[in-house]
Amino acid sequence: MGVTWSQIFPPPPTLTEVNLPSQKGKVFIVTGGYSGVGFELCRILYRVGGTVYLAGRSEEKALDAIAKIKSLCTPTSPDGNIIFLPLCLEDLRTIKPAVKIFTTAESRLDVLFNNAGVSNPPQGTSPQGHDMQLATNCLGPHLFTQLLLPILQRTAETTPIASVRVIWTASIVVDAFALETGIELAELIQKDADKSRNYLNTKVGNWFLADALASQIGGYGILSLAQNPGNIKTNIMRHI
Repeated sequence: MGVTWSQIFPPPPTLTEVNLPSQKGKVFIVTGGYSGVGFELCRILYRVGGTVYLAGRSEEKALDAIAKIKSLCTPTSPDGNIIFLPLCLEDLRTIKPAVKIFTTAESRLDVLFNNAGVSNPPQGTSPQGHDMQLATNCLGPHLFTQLLLPILQRTAETTPIASVRVIWTASIVVDAFALETGIELAELIQKDADKSRNYLNTKVGNWFLADALASQIGGYGILSLAQNPGNIKTNIMRHI
C-alpha cells in the first residue's frame, strides 16, 4: 500500500517548468499533445527552446493546440519549434509513414513521450480488428517506438547516458487494481469484454512494454520507464 499511497500524494517535484534548463537543439515527440498532460508537455518544451513534434490523427486539433501554445508563451530561445506529425495509433498502417516523415526531417530524437491513450471508447475495434484500447494504448505505441529505435540509438551515441529516453504513460491503476494473476490475454480479444477492465490491462501493458524496452535498449544508454501522470484532470475519461 505504501507505493500506491506515495503515488496518490507524491512529494513536490524537484524539476519544474520554472527551473527547467534550455532544451535548445533537442528533439521531442509527444503523442496526444492536443490537451491535458501532452499539451502541457508540448508547451513547456517549446518554451525552453526544444523542437517538439505533436503527434496525432487530427491536423485541425493539432494546429489549434499549436496556435494556443504559441499564444500562451514566449520561447526563451528563438530556436524553439512545434510541428504537427500525423499519426493514428489505433491504425497500424499510419505508423510507418509517420516515422518516415519524422526521420526525413530530423537527424536525432532525444525523448519519445508515449503519452496518448484512450479509455472506454465507443468504437470497439481498430481497423486491424484489435480491441481499440489495446491498439491505441499498446500496439500502436509499441510499433512506433520500435521503428524509432535506430534514430534513438544514433542520438544516444553522442549524448550523456540516460539522456535519451522513452517515457510510457501508465496509471495508478497498475498499482491499485492490477490483478495478482496478471493480464487476462483472452479478454483482449473478446468482443463483449469489459472495457474498464481492458483499460486496466493496457495500462499494465504499458508497464510491461517499458520494462521490456529497457532490457532491449538499456545497453545503448537509453532510458525506458513507465510513469503515473498523477491525479490530474484530463479528458482521458471523456467516453465514460
